[in-house]
Amino acid sequence: MNIHLTFTCICFTLISIPILASPERGWTFDSADNGITIHFREHSDDLVEVKAQMFTPTTYGGFLRLLQDTDKVPEWVDNVSGSVVVKQISPSENIVYTQFSAPWPAKDRDMLTYSKFRIDAEGFRLEISDAPQAILPPQADYIRITSVHAVWQLKKLTDGNTHIEYTVFADPAGALPNWLINKLAKESARTTFENLRAQLPHFQTDEHPEVNE
Repeated sequence: MNIHLTFTCICFTLISIPILASPERGWTFDSADNGITIHFREHSDDLVEVKAQMFTPTTYGGFLRLLQDTDKVPEWVDNVSGSVVVKQISPSENIVYTQFSAPWPAKDRDMLTYSKFRIDAEGFRLEISDAPQAILPPQADYIRITSVHAVWQLKKLTDGNTHIEYTVFADPAGALPNWLINKLAKESARTTFENLRAQLPHFQTDEHPEVNE
């Protein structure tokens, strides 16, 4: 399988830690529930950037293997109906096309993104941004999401847990009111993290060829 990196997831019990890493200046606390903490901050045009954090057991390789499994994407990334790697540039870089189901009466969305990951002494980091739209022109019946920027950061701890942090901003375009976009962005981040935590235990048994840990 190629690497799916989008924008953006329980057989294992989350070993929660009461206080998650403090966000940088500018972030506002939104909620903390079931070991998942959500913050947000103003971005542009009255839209918000969202940050989700949690602690859960996973290797970097297991996390990456889950992201590689494009068939699994709709099972953990909230509202995703399908995803495909359009082009693998290198073992750590991909162009990915993703489709999202929108609640009625909104029109479904899609996005085309470039992603790249690295692993070093600081941990695992994966960045996602807009890809050149000419690679895959807008599709019929979909509104193209633009101005995408997201970062996944993982850091393994000494107690067997891994701190997972995800920050994301995306402009869904169209006529949705900003208050609704912001509300859905926070809810979607939480749902994605709940699903991610449920899926990760199934991806811990095999090593990943691109990960040395």
